Amino acid sequence: MSSAKAMAVYAPRPPYPYEARAHKITGSGVCVVDVDTPSGNVTNASMSQSIGNPVLDDATVTAFRQWRFRPGTTAPKVRIPITFTLTGASY
Repeated sequence: MSSAKAMAVYAPRPPYPYEARAHKITGSGVCVVDVDTPSGNVTNASMSQSIGNPVLDDATVTAFRQWRFRPGTTAPKVRIPITFTLTGASY
């Protein structure tokens, strides 16, 4: 598995869902994305370590499925740590 930051060419930040924000839910987890190396497209995303809340896990997986990587330079699996704080998501 590889680190994501240097190779992502399109990386929208996961939204902090209203339901989680209203209840001040925070946490950290790890998402693993499968990348089609020749195209750089993400073909699948799943939480290898849950954030601890299904609403935050779903927001994370949905956002990371939209990511794109530089074609031909990314490993087929990329591990992306994420943290949700009261100010939003960071990775």
